[in-house]
Amino acid sequence: SGVSLMDHDKGKPASNWRTSQSTFLPSGQDAVVRVLEKRTASLTRIPMNHQEHVQVLRYGNGEKYDAHHDYFNPAMYQNDKNTMMQIQNGKRNRLATVFWYLSDVEKGGETIFPRHNGAPQPSDFSDCSRGLKVRPEEGKVIIFYSLDAAGRMDPLSLHGACKVDEGTKWAANKWVWNAPREYVDNY
Repeated sequence: SGVSLMDHDKGKPASNWRTSQSTFLPSGQDAVVRVLEKRTASLTRIPMNHQEHVQVLRYGNGEKYDAHHDYFNPAMYQNDKNTMMQIQNGKRNRLATVFWYLSDVEKGGETIFPRHNGAPQPSDFSDCSRGLKVRPEEGKVIIFYSLDAAGRMDPLSLHGACKVDEGTKWAANKWVWNAPREYVDNY
C-alpha cells in the first residue's frame, strides 16, 4: 500500500500497527479523481501540484491504524534514501491531510486525535479511549495540518483509525505538501 517504514520498523510487518487495505488513484485518472483534486485545492487554498495521489482506504471488521503522524521526520528515515530524497532532508514535507469518509460505519472506526488540546504523548498508540474522536459518516471531511505555521513538524497532529467493530469503513485522503511535487509518485 505504499507505506514508508521508519528505520526502527524495518523488518517488522506493517500489520502490527495497520490492518487496513489501500490503493492509490493516479492524478487526473478520471472525473471523480479530478473533482477530489480540485476540492482539495479549494479547501486548502494550496495548488494541485502540491498534492499526492488520492489514497482510497478500506477498513473491515477489526481493522485499524494505530496513532501516527503523516509528516516524515527526517531523524526516523535516515536509512531510507527514497524518503530522504522526497523530503529533501526535511525541507519538504506533508503539510496537510484532507480525509473524506465515503461510508457510514455501524460501530467503531472513528478517527482519533489523542493529543487534542495539548494532551501528553500516549504510551499505547492503539488506545482509542482518549482524545478527539470523529465518527465516520458518509460525506464528512476532516482537514488537519501536520506542520505548524512556521513549517515545523507538529507532534499534536498525531492521529489514528480506531478499530471497526461493526461494518466496513471506506475513506479517501489527499496529502498536501508544503512545496510542489516535482517527482513522480511510484505506487
